[in-house]
Amino acid sequence: MTYFSRPPKHQAIATFHWAILGLGKIARKFAEDLQRTDDAKLVAVGSRSLERARAFADDFRAEHAAGSYAAAFDGPRVDAVYIATPHTGHRDLTLMCLRRGIPVLCEKPLGLNYQEVEEMVAVARKTGTYLMEALWSVFIPSIVEMKSLVDAGGIGTLESLRADFGFRGQPREDFDRDRLYNPALGGGALLDIGIYPVWLAQFLFGAPESLHATARRTDLGADVDTQVTLRYPGGRLAHCYSTLLGETKTDALLLGSEAELHIHGRFHHAQGFSVLRDRDTPPENHYQSFEGHGYQFEAAAVMEDVRAGRTESARWSLHDSLLLHRTLTDVRKQIGVMYPGE
Repeated sequence: MTYFSRPPKHQAIATFHWAILGLGKIARKFAEDLQRTDDAKLVAVGSRSLERARAFADDFRAEHAAGSYAAAFDGPRVDAVYIATPHTGHRDLTLMCLRRGIPVLCEKPLGLNYQEVEEMVAVARKTGTYLMEALWSVFIPSIVEMKSLVDAGGIGTLESLRADFGFRGQPREDFDRDRLYNPALGGGALLDIGIYPVWLAQFLFGAPESLHATARRTDLGADVDTQVTLRYPGGRLAHCYSTLLGETKTDALLLGSEAELHIHGRFHHAQGFSVLRDRDTPPENHYQSFEGHGYQFEAAAVMEDVRAGRTESARWSLHDSLLLHRTLTDVRKQIGVMYPGE
């Protein structure tokens, strides 16, 4: 069967057609933010439940609802797909779409481990099809401004980083059925939320020279309280903490040779940050407020890339994802968390 997922590259895309696979909470937020994105339209949704797909499509006026992921592309033209299934579905669904020539924005983590991500990147490059990991933080306005300020030397030389992310997971008796607590479902703090502090460290420092990680694990083997220390040239350190045991500030502190920079909570989609020079100088507050959840910025970036004929993002490249998942896989080796097939 031949799939006509998008117009030829020479043909301009006026209204950008999106599909969504996996219709949980994140998908709903993404769909809501698509409504805030110029020239974007949700046209197709796919779920393992036709009833759920039809209800989601009705809520967001998508014309095509499918009771399987593959059938989501049997309707109108799709210019890009957002994959929002649980972690264990990311690899197979991304590969399915890439092999049909459908540009993919895949929710983080892109894969369960470095080997999966490496395979996905290889297929994207072989087919010449757009692929980006949905690390939406890269595109949040305040994070963009923060990165520019740090790169320009606004706090001097970056010397150290501390970032945390924690929330209280709901205790359950049937942990084997809960994706947060079951490694067979990609569960654990690291890939669900710990990815954000580790991402921020890479975003600012690059790839680490070495790392040390320790974690508390459930009887099933999922990490629920995880500390990762990353070491960079010159002995600089990034301290990354994630937990499912309770709420944390979910903020970040950057220590520079000339000033400190505090990214307000929740740092991964913060609407502001403050630069602290000294005790006698008032904080320099930077605010970049926005409406919605913040997913509209990554959606707009994908649309710009696809319209320009690019096959990956310059702001969060496939190389960036490979580096991140090499680090995350190395962390899991140290803390003893294993996923299916490993």
